[in-house]
Amino acid sequence: MTKPSATIRVPAWVKRLDQMPAEVTQRALEESREFLRDEARRNASKGGANGLRVRSGRLLRSIRTYLKKNSKGGTLSLGMVFYGWVHDRGAVIEPVKAPRLRFYIPGAGWRSSMRVVLPERRWARDALDATKKKYSSFLQQAIRQAVRK
Repeated sequence: MTKPSATIRVPAWVKRLDQMPAEVTQRALEESREFLRDEARRNASKGGANGLRVRSGRLLRSIRTYLKKNSKGGTLSLGMVFYGWVHDRGAVIEPVKAPRLRFYIPGAGWRSSMRVVLPERRWARDALDATKKKYSSFLQQAIRQAVRK
């Protein structure tokens, strides 16, 4: 004979759901931060149309990721030396006080020009876009880990 009542036990992971969103978001952002740093360094060191041909290691060493935590999770950003962003977005360099720009090219000697155009090479923004696409998988992984505890 069966009992006239039913009891449902609430699993322990359900009780932790109120704390879970902040923990899960922070864990996913930490994973994204590492991915962004590695992706930016990989993009900066590759050649080709969107990559930079890095000669010294200054740009690669200067790549930093910043995670500012807040109540809604946080903000992930990328930082580096100024010329990294110049190469990412492209720029036109024109003389300000002189009639022409003058610069030295190793192996070719001194050159002058009215302006220098640096083409856009989306290496940093490509890393940010890849991180945005990958964030949902980091979040799913963090949720799975939090539920297993």
